[in-house]
Amino acid sequence: MGEFYADMRAMATELLAPTSEGGLGQGSIALVRETPGAPGANPWDPPAPSTYVRTPLNGAARGVAKELIGAPVETGGQIVATDKQVIVAPWGAAYDPGDVLELDGAPVTVLKIDNIPAVGVVCAIRFIVR
Repeated sequence: MGEFYADMRAMATELLAPTSEGGLGQGSIALVRETPGAPGANPWDPPAPSTYVRTPLNGAARGVAKELIGAPVETGGQIVATDKQVIVAPWGAAYDPGDVLELDGAPVTVLKIDNIPAVGVVCAIRFIVR
């Protein structure tokens, strides 16, 4: 059974690739991680500027399905109709609620994460973002 899911993971990666690579992926999707700058030499000195690492992801975004509206999210609250659903191919790094994605340059916050399937070899990842 593990081989089936490995094949599905490869298929999802291929399908979610950008259109320039023959896939059906949309626009620009990136995971953005901030590393705070070092503190100043003195308590009154400002810290060094933060650095940001952008990891491009292959995927597609759309509005949330009506069945998801009202569902609870890990960060507290509920999914609302204006939230978005982003499906991405696995890329081998960790991700958590509260992470920031950029959709065509606009930052959004990850509210909920679903691995597809829920256990075993992850074929795709669904983020609910706001």
